[in-house]
Amino acid sequence: AVVSTQSTGEHAISAFKNVSEGDLVYPSALLGLSASYLNESKPNSATLCLADWIRLQHPDSLLPGSERNATRLREVLTTIPRTPHNDVEIQTGLGILSCILDEHHIAADHFRAAVDISPQDFMLWNRLGATLANSDQSGASVEAYRRALRLSPGYIRARYNLGIACLNLRAYREGIEHFLQCLKQQDSTAVWRALRMALSLGQHYEDLIHVDNLALAPLLSKFNML
Repeated sequence: AVVSTQSTGEHAISAFKNVSEGDLVYPSALLGLSASYLNESKPNSATLCLADWIRLQHPDSLLPGSERNATRLREVLTTIPRTPHNDVEIQTGLGILSCILDEHHIAADHFRAAVDISPQDFMLWNRLGATLANSDQSGASVEAYRRALRLSPGYIRARYNLGIACLNLRAYREGIEHFLQCLKQQDSTAVWRALRMALSLGQHYEDLIHVDNLALAPLLSKFNML
C-alpha cells in the first residue's frame, strides 16, 4: 500500500503528497490525496487533486488546465468510457465529487458500486461508511467500517470513524474502546478530543483527568484493554 493503514488526518495527507508531487508513476495517489483532503474538510484542495488526476489519468478527457469546478469535473468524469480496469477509480472520483457537492446519497451509490467491484478494498469500505454517516445513516455506516476493519484491523481512520458512529448511536462504551485502540496505535490530538467527548457522554467524568494528562495507561487499565 502507498499509505500506511496507521495513517490518519494530516499524516495521510503528508504520505500521499510524498508519492504524488512530481511523480507520474502514481497517479492514483492523487485520488487518495483528494479523499484525505475531503476527510479534513478541505474541499477546494480535494477538487484540485481530482482535476489533476483526471488530466493525468484520462488525458483524452481534454479537461482545461484552469477547470476547478466540482460540478463540471463530475460531468467530465461521467463521460469517460468505463472499463473493468478504471471503473473503481471513476466511481471513487464521482463519489468524492458528490461529497464535495454535499450530495451524500448520490456519493453513497458511487461508493457502493465501487465496493461491489472491489470488495477487498478496505479504504473504499471506509469511504462508504463515512458517506453513509454524512447522510445521517450512522447505523448503516457501522457495518461498512467493520468491513474495513475486518480487511485491515490496523486501519486507524476506519476505527476512529467507527468510534464516532458509536457515539452517534449512544454506544458510548464501544466508542471509548475504539478511541483507546486508536491511541494504542498512534498518538493523535483528534482522537484524544473524541475520547474526551466519549467519556463525558458516558458519564466517566472521573477519567477526564487522564485525558488532560494524556495518560493512556490508566485508561487502558480502566477499560480492560492492557
